[in-house]
Amino acid sequence: MKARKDEILTIVLFCGFLSVMLLCYLLLPKKDFSEKEKRYLEKAPVFSGEELLSGKLSDSIEKYMADHIPGRDFFVGLDAYVSLLSGRQITGDVRLLTGERIVEAPVEWNETAVQKNVSAILSFADSLDRPIDFMIIPSAGWASDNSRVATLDFFGQESYADEQHISSVYGRMDENVRCMDTLNVMRGREELYYRTDHHWTSEGAYEMYRAYMTSLNRKYLSKEEFTVESVPGFRGSTYSRSALWNVSGEDLELWHSGTELLVTNGESDDTHKGVFYRQRLEENDKYTVYLDGNHSIVRIENPAMAGAGKLLVIRDSYSNSLGCFLAESYETVVLVDMRYYKKPASQLCAQEEFADILVCYSIGNFMSDTNLVWLR
Repeated sequence: MKARKDEILTIVLFCGFLSVMLLCYLLLPKKDFSEKEKRYLEKAPVFSGEELLSGKLSDSIEKYMADHIPGRDFFVGLDAYVSLLSGRQITGDVRLLTGERIVEAPVEWNETAVQKNVSAILSFADSLDRPIDFMIIPSAGWASDNSRVATLDFFGQESYADEQHISSVYGRMDENVRCMDTLNVMRGREELYYRTDHHWTSEGAYEMYRAYMTSLNRKYLSKEEFTVESVPGFRGSTYSRSALWNVSGEDLELWHSGTELLVTNGESDDTHKGVFYRQRLEENDKYTVYLDGNHSIVRIENPAMAGAGKLLVIRDSYSNSLGCFLAESYETVVLVDMRYYKKPASQLCAQEEFADILVCYSIGNFMSDTNLVWLR
């Protein structure tokens, strides 16, 4: 009799749980954007005969329900911690290392992408008939080679082959492409990367700025010429992708030199005073405080460096912070993101006289980018 009552109680509790979840699902407001995951959630599916027959409607319904389940943040986080504690995090695209450091998984060699991107850079340099500079930024996981996976790892400790990958890419360049030694700048210095984001910190960007200016025999500002402002509570892209919601935030640093820099983004004619867009600090993605995030083309003017020449940077998001430093040593720095700038970069070079030209990519983006063909 007692066993019968226990079965009934279990059924009642289970049905009650399902009923509460259904009511919450129907009555609670739906969000368009997940602040923790930094992504837009699936929109409500639109019924049509074509969608039904193709099977896309059922997929849309499944994705919508998964994105808007009540308590989604809790369940996503619970799954992440179960994967972490069971040693399965190694199968995802991010890793939790000791010291609450969340890094991306090792970058895999992509021969197809490498061939296309190397060919695009070589053709670009040949078309300009002048040397250009090239740097690939190694990953935070490679720089954190002394850290270990934080919990059980049933698959063994991974190795990051950034050094071999970068050396191999550099080895395919000719005399028109001067390759920057980024490995010795970043090797073993995990503090030059954020704990919760894949980008380098302001200090990491500064170290590369100093190294690059030294290689060009150009003057650069010393660390002592900057005032550092720390902004607490930063949680970046690897935190959002990990769903490890209990990992603490960190400081995002703004390095102020006192130089009056003027910024113009390609999508607007408005001029912004300074390289930091402070209103972005109130948003979830605080990294966009640097130059207002990603834009097709960004122009930074430094009136104090009149006559010091122009620098063109073909870049990804790592140069959002790097560009803030580079502008200290040139009259003008033009940053072009080929993901959004769909004009030949050679055309831009024909229109303006650049003292130096730099192609700067993180290793992850270089191995996956399909937009360098626009360099032609």
